[in-house]
Amino acid sequence: MSFLVEIKNADVYVGGNKVLKSLSWSMGEKENWAVIGNNGSGKTTFMRLIFGELIPVYGGEVRWFGNKERTPLSEVREKIGYVSAEYQNSYDRPALGWEVVASGHFSSIGLHEEVTPKQKEAAFDSMRYLGIENLSQTPYRQMSYGEARRILLARAMVHRTRLMILDEPCTGLDIPTREIFLETLEKMSRKGTRMIYVTHRIEEIMPCITHVLFLENGKIFKQGKKEAMMNSKTLSGALGCSLTIQENSKRYWLAGKGTKG
Repeated sequence: MSFLVEIKNADVYVGGNKVLKSLSWSMGEKENWAVIGNNGSGKTTFMRLIFGELIPVYGGEVRWFGNKERTPLSEVREKIGYVSAEYQNSYDRPALGWEVVASGHFSSIGLHEEVTPKQKEAAFDSMRYLGIENLSQTPYRQMSYGEARRILLARAMVHRTRLMILDEPCTGLDIPTREIFLETLEKMSRKGTRMIYVTHRIEEIMPCITHVLFLENGKIFKQGKKEAMMNSKTLSGALGCSLTIQENSKRYWLAGKGTKG
């Protein structure tokens, strides 16, 4: 099977600190991954490495979309979408909904270039797909938190996205809005968009997720198919506390917790 992402022996430094340590991992073209870990485990750095914002040192490698050779980052990013709560908070330019979505063509905050008719149509197509075309003329700053998050999801989709990186995308959403957002992601998965979903909340792991990676202190604690990973023992070990989980309706829920002895 060809890979979507392949990482070999990656050491990654941020601000002089070694955040990821000899990390090797690959994602197949029919897989969706959840990445789970406590704060400080290296999850966001891992996503920035996959997106091409960070590079490994000392001979580490990252390859994308089955290409064994080095790929220009501009080509990589045309096929990858990125959504995070942190990014939402930094999008501070005045813009209408469709303009925010269209800015995805230029990977910019706000529009600084003229939008072609084809690019504008792609922005509206993306909004229609997510059922949010009614927000096209709404000022971004006047949207609810959940509406703005879905607009940013449409922005990330405005290219023909093969891989969607979602870095704790439900942070700040109330439960009904979170469920609408997760249902939207399920729909995208059924249409063929592959996902890497970063979270520390197991109830956000959707049925479409096929594999789980646990990060601990910048290293892979454990990885594998979801059914083998999502059990109380593995989760407790990865997160450093005693947890009991249960499965219901193809989702996982925390049933109890205690202090790890």
